[in-house]
Amino acid sequence: MARHTDPMAFLAAAAPVLARDEALASSYVAFANGLLRNPPTTSESVYLATYGAAGMQGAAMMRGLGGLWVGASDVAAAAAFADDVFLQRGAAQSMPRGVVGLRPACDAFADRWRTLTGRTHVMRVQLRNHKLTRVDAVPRPSGAARLATASDADWVSEAQHDFIMEVRLPDDAARLRALIPRRIEQGQIWIWDDDGAVAFAGWTDAPPDAARIAPVYTPPQARGRGYATALVADLSQALLDRGRQGLFLITDLANPISNAIYAKIGFRPKSDLFHFDFVDAGAGRE
Repeated sequence: MARHTDPMAFLAAAAPVLARDEALASSYVAFANGLLRNPPTTSESVYLATYGAAGMQGAAMMRGLGGLWVGASDVAAAAAFADDVFLQRGAAQSMPRGVVGLRPACDAFADRWRTLTGRTHVMRVQLRNHKLTRVDAVPRPSGAARLATASDADWVSEAQHDFIMEVRLPDDAARLRALIPRRIEQGQIWIWDDDGAVAFAGWTDAPPDAARIAPVYTPPQARGRGYATALVADLSQALLDRGRQGLFLITDLANPISNAIYAKIGFRPKSDLFHFDFVDAGAGRE
């Protein structure tokens, strides 16, 4: 077991696990690069750890109040991460709200977490990783895609807050809101403009030649007009034109609309993963 403070050293040590699933690997790479581009505050908890023993490999990561990612870690590694995180329980902000990854790794972490804390895990959402290498033609609604500017920061912040509330994202809304101006400055927020902003999409680098798209959101009053579809298509084409060889995103399998939208653009399923929440044992387990 090794903890890391250098995101690039973490990625190097995690290489055996990342090689198992390119879609999951892009999440880890984007996460690590996000730490470099937008460093955590002194009060923000970050956990980066790798495991390698007896042929078992693992890589875990967490930032702020989100779930702890165990990805494609072996079960022995996932259980070891639970022990290690528990050792840091003196810092309340370091206690994970949930766990994210392939089902065996999630169950191994959660089973050990229950032994240590008495808390169990319940399914929040089943997710699917998708990859795009070519953009398919999609219908064109009125308006056009453009880069967000500083004047869009308030609108994007409100829209992202609504997105977080709608999908019940277990993260620090204030932290994400604070990042909006920086992400706009870095060119990582796009908007569909139809006499004003009506949808937005974000993206992050996953070097050397990939990127991840997230979040994507259209306020309820502007839905059903194809804005998000056209926006993600245009953003995806721009990223491919800049040299990205593959684009990745995650969908909720319970949302047929978003899955249909991304399939129409050209995203193809790659692998499934799970997000569990930790709850008091009386709340049950899935």
